[in-house]
Parts: sequence; structure tokens; C-alpha cells
Amino acid sequence: MKKKFGQNFLKNQQIINKIIKVSEISTESTVYEIGPGDGALTREIIKINPKKFIAVEIDIELKDRLDILFKNKRHQIIFADALKLEETSYFADKTVVIGNLPYNISIQLLIKWIHQYCKKKWIKTMILMFQKEVAERIISNENSKKYGRITLLASALFKVSSLIDINKNDFFPIPKVDSTLLKFEPLETPHLNANQINKLEFLSNQLFSSRRKKLKNKIEALFDSQIIKKNNLGQYYDLRAENLSKDIFFSLAKLL
Repeated sequence: MKKKFGQNFLKNQQIINKIIKVSEISTESTVYEIGPGDGALTREIIKINPKKFIAVEIDIELKDRLDILFKNKRHQIIFADALKLEETSYFADKTVVIGNLPYNISIQLLIKWIHQYCKKKWIKTMILMFQKEVAERIISNENSKKYGRITLLASALFKVSSLIDINKNDFFPIPKVDSTLLKFEPLETPHLNANQINKLEFLSNQLFSSRRKKLKNKIEALFDSQIIKKNNLGQYYDLRAENLSKDIFFSLAKLL
């Protein structure tokens, strides 16, 4: 276990059982686990014996412990950096993504999968654990200080719901903060396509920088006067980025 990997292993079996239950994994499932660590969640997945199961772990010192679990030819452990792994070369579609994400890369992983999913619909559902404060940012709404880029990117493609809060004492070593388990369900009709998601990321970065400032100067810098007039963007001049609804952000991304 290395501090640089942000590892905190879940030790509460009741919580582990709840995660397995809400994931709805079956013998017909394709499963992708991020950061199996000491194998607490992995063992329960293997008991179900899904038709395909791949786990990725960065800490090579856990190899001997995890190799013991991966004896089934349909199951595979990859020792690599999940941020650098191209999941779409391993998974075609209907994949259950599950994991207690390392705190230090959780947002980066989520954004990577959002961009991937725009190009290839490989995800059936994601059951992911985040630091509680990060989870609150993901599921926040407008007029909140926690509302921002990651809220918009996630909700453009997924319905996101909070499942359970998990106390920091349920982990070893004990982290400084509690965690929250989130469920991501792909929208039947995504709000934006791959090109528009890139524009939304750029737009949200621009509008949420100096988030206390009103939007007039930023809108005038991003859009030409004809677009502003035609779409009545002047109505947003005296607002701040956090006051714009998700639908307004999606519409603005399409205008860029």
C-alpha cells in the first residue's frame, strides 16, 4: 500500500454487500473494477462469476495477493495505471464499471470515461465511490457553490444518483473524509455529442473561472454579437455561472 496511490481499502462487509447488490452483477455481466486493492470487493464479484471480469490495479506490490483470485480464464487482472488504460479496447458494450476510486484521480477518471462514452457506448452502469465532497459536486444543482464543470459533464450523458454515504472509519487506513457511493446510468438520449462535450468542457472552464464575476464580459468574449442578439444571451449578463441551469449550459455549448 502506497500513500501516493491514494489507497484506502474498504473493510466493512455490510457496505461491500450493499455495493454488490446495487451493481446488479449477474453471471451474464461484463464487469470492470478499478483499484481492487486487497480484493475485498473483488472476491464478491468473483463469487458471482460474471461472464467477463477485468480489474485494473496500479500497485504491483499487490500482485501476489490478487493473482490468487484471478484463476478463471474469463477473469483478468491488469497491473497498470487506470488513467492510461484505453477501456474501449477491452469492452464493447454493457459494462458494469465498479470501484472505490482513488481520491487523487477520481475526477480525472470520470472525465476520461465521459469522453470515451461519447465515442463508444461501452458502459451499462457505473457504481463508483468518491470522496463525499467530490460526490456533492457531481450531483449538485445550479445556485450552489459546488455546482461546476464536473456536474455539467456528468449530467450531459448520465443520470447520477447518490446511493449511500460511507463513514471514513469503514476504511483502512482511515482517510480524513467520508465517502459517497454514486450510480451513473446512461441517458437514453444524451444531451450532447462528443464534439459538444468538448465545447461544454471549454465553456464551463471559462465561465466558472473567477466564478464570483458576472457573465457579461465572458459571454461577449465567447460569442459574436449576432449570436448574442439572435439567442438573447444578454439575459445572462448579470448572472454568475452557478446561476445557469444545466440545460442553458448545454444550449450554450451547442452555440459555440
